[in-house]
Amino acid sequence: MAVSVDGRCQGTVGGGPAEGMAQRKAQTLHQSQDSSLFSLDLTGKEAADAGMICGGKQEILLEYIPADLKNMEIFSRLLATWDQGQGSFLCTVFVQESERVCIVDRTLDPGSLSESVPLSLREQARKMAQKSSLPAVAREDAYTLLFEPIRPPGTLYINGAGHVGKTTADLAAYVGFRTFIIDDRADFLIPERFPQSSSLLHTPEFETCFEHLDMPADSFIVIVTRGHVHDKNVLAQALQTKAKYIGMIGSTKKRDAIYDALRQQGVDQSQLDRVHCPIGLSIGADTPEEIAVSIVAELIQERTKVE
Repeated sequence: MAVSVDGRCQGTVGGGPAEGMAQRKAQTLHQSQDSSLFSLDLTGKEAADAGMICGGKQEILLEYIPADLKNMEIFSRLLATWDQGQGSFLCTVFVQESERVCIVDRTLDPGSLSESVPLSLREQARKMAQKSSLPAVAREDAYTLLFEPIRPPGTLYINGAGHVGKTTADLAAYVGFRTFIIDDRADFLIPERFPQSSSLLHTPEFETCFEHLDMPADSFIVIVTRGHVHDKNVLAQALQTKAKYIGMIGSTKKRDAIYDALRQQGVDQSQLDRVHCPIGLSIGADTPEEIAVSIVAELIQERTKVE
């Protein structure tokens, strides 16, 4: 969570009274320009009386981040990789001196921590980058390593700009996806219909809709065109990509007919097993808005899977 000098916040550290306390403490750091650890015990009666009944213990790093050249470079690089749909690892090493915290090193390359960091922590950072996509903390004597994988929200290609495509695009953008809308009908690709989408892509025909696209590894493909022939053509191309997720709207009868046609064209069953069809989580959705909720819920579920 970022806290500005006037108290405005972006992000969260869990909500509730604990977050409010952390927010107020963080705001004071703009004057002191110090950093500290804020520890909370949520297991006792006093915590329960204050409305903090979750249990466990919480330790929050409250850090004043000066706008010096090193920080500007690191966070500019982090944002650039985020905008490109690429992940990164933010490694912060600090020591606690009484109530103050001193940042020893920070890097986006887990293998480049300075020699001022204990060797064991440097080795752990490298291992975490190879095996883990979850945040982690490691300690060695007075040193603490905070390992934070920065996972971009995902790039979503929605094929079909009709009712379901539009509502899915609106909801997906709301939960952070970079959305690209693809359709062969130029009059459907109006910015006013898709105010939050990253790009509207007109394709002369669905048979070549991915021809000039360089899809990042975090890509999600949703197929909701206006007919099963277009869906089949898009799916045939989607199976040639390395997209993280491929989902196609339709009944099981429609799915089986399209799969049979693709198998006759030489598509292997293992490729078809990648496809989520019928698309979306089973919640009894009926309207375009409800279907969009079921689709985006499934997208979130796939996005949060640990690989």
